[in-house]
Amino acid sequence: MVESSLLFEEAPYLKLTVTGRKTHLRRTVQLWFAYEDGKIFFLAHKGSQWWKNLSRNPKAEIEVLEVAFQGLGRLVPDKLSKIYSLFSTKYGLDQMERWYGGRKRSQRQAIEVEVGRVIGKRPEASRPLESIISIA
Repeated sequence: MVESSLLFEEAPYLKLTVTGRKTHLRRTVQLWFAYEDGKIFFLAHKGSQWWKNLSRNPKAEIEVLEVAFQGLGRLVPDKLSKIYSLFSTKYGLDQMERWYGGRKRSQRQAIEVEVGRVIGKRPEASRPLESIISIA
């Protein structure tokens, strides 16, 4: 069985679902992320709709590979340098410079989502949840 931290460490991206601040509809985005100590980190442009939605309602769902988790997000401006470092390690300096570098860096928000309990798996996933992750 695979531990949940391994899912986050091996996945290149994940899906984050938040509630629309005006429509109250669920909105899902696919994002690059970094994972450390039970927390997921994102870099968002200050105008990102997903971040505006998460800032209004911090409850989120995180889907990585076939597993969905509860999450709770918040802005962590003091961790911006740390998140850049984690992203650089995961995605490489060239990709970081391309997508997040230069003047764009000052326009980024540092977001942390604390990973909560497993809430399920994608309905179309054929493998039993227990074969994907160890549930305690």
